[in-house]
Amino acid sequence: MCSAGPAVRPDPPAGGDVTPFELLSAIEATGEDGERPLAIYVHIPFCASKCHFCDWVTDVPVARLRSGSAARSAYVDALCRQIRSYGPLLTDAGYRPSVMYWGGGTPTRLDPDEMRAIADALYESFDLTALRQWSMETTPNDLTATKVAAMRDLGVTRVSVGVQSFSPAQLRRAGRAHTGADSVRAVGLLREHGIDNFNLDLICGFPGEPAPAFEASLDEALDLDPPHISVYPYRPTPGTIMAMQIDRAAVGAHTAGPMIRIYERAMSMLRTHGYGEYCHGYWVRRPEDEDLDGNFKYDLTGDKIGFGSGAESIIAHHLLWNENSEYSRYLADPLGFSVSHRFDTAHPEHLTAPIGGALMTREGVVRQRFHRLTGLDLDDVRATGYVQRWFALLHDFGGRFVDDGHSLRLDPATIHTAYIGHLAATAGLHIGRA
Repeated sequence: MCSAGPAVRPDPPAGGDVTPFELLSAIEATGEDGERPLAIYVHIPFCASKCHFCDWVTDVPVARLRSGSAARSAYVDALCRQIRSYGPLLTDAGYRPSVMYWGGGTPTRLDPDEMRAIADALYESFDLTALRQWSMETTPNDLTATKVAAMRDLGVTRVSVGVQSFSPAQLRRAGRAHTGADSVRAVGLLREHGIDNFNLDLICGFPGEPAPAFEASLDEALDLDPPHISVYPYRPTPGTIMAMQIDRAAVGAHTAGPMIRIYERAMSMLRTHGYGEYCHGYWVRRPEDEDLDGNFKYDLTGDKIGFGSGAESIIAHHLLWNENSEYSRYLADPLGFSVSHRFDTAHPEHLTAPIGGALMTREGVVRQRFHRLTGLDLDDVRATGYVQRWFALLHDFGGRFVDDGHSLRLDPATIHTAYIGHLAATAGLHIGRA
């Protein structure tokens, strides 16, 4: 996504088991009055297959990932219990959601009745009248007319389709369960049911994929005339099947230079078709088609509550997280968090998501918003050795920092080179600098 943070997640900070009472106390301690903006994230940890490139599924057993309705019911029950416990608390504290995103995993693995049960819990627990956008992720093969109709009726206004490639050979190498024809069919279903704001995800720089093959996939995506296209440079996260294949020399990884050139070719093709990049990798023709959940996070607009196993939250200057590896614990006690950490300069690595995401936007890290979100001064965080080394890497790979006192940002012309070059450094075991 739009993040210049490390390619490997830091070790979890110490702590956990935050109770609703303790969370409310932390919210009150911020001293903020009035209405607070909020993003809601709902995590659905189920998929049809275990993709070879996906860093989310590295520690998820295949059997759990492919759970049927009987196994999913316990998760849906836990999720609804968590929503109904924290929703009223956050509402009473002045939070009003403006964006909502269901991700995973694959939310459309759920049956319509399961979607409705979760949506009912959300509508009962939050004031959603100010919701500007409700996005849901899907894979092409999991989308059906019945599910799209249910999504529309529940209030979903935007769908992100995980296409990744239109090449049959590349889809097989990536471990995807769909075909290019499935992607075309999914777009038709969305338009047929009145969901006109949708995104197509593509990945560029897959190991072993020549640049012309990616360009052919992008051409097929452009032929579908989507409102939004996301192009993500491939990230070889340790533990994924593709990364292990690279380690064994079973496939050849692109080095940073060719990956940058492949992305720059995508930039040229998208601009020729009238798209503009508003955040690294995110392309639209019209501002009204932007991913508002992404904007909320990367612009540091406000707090985020994440529901489900694998979901992260930022609430009242705290990072809260239920780890994938603690799935059984979550089912037994969905009201706790396996990880809780108050942001501080002693652990700057836990600030890479908000800082890295903001640096991938044109506005960068706005100091006032950063302080409101984390409780910290950006310059104090920037002075830590961890962040100095991180920023030095971005600079080494062409990133030009601009600091006008209001915000710290990267020159937009250098964002993609800094991001892709940073992948080469932080995943240096897999992608070289050449």
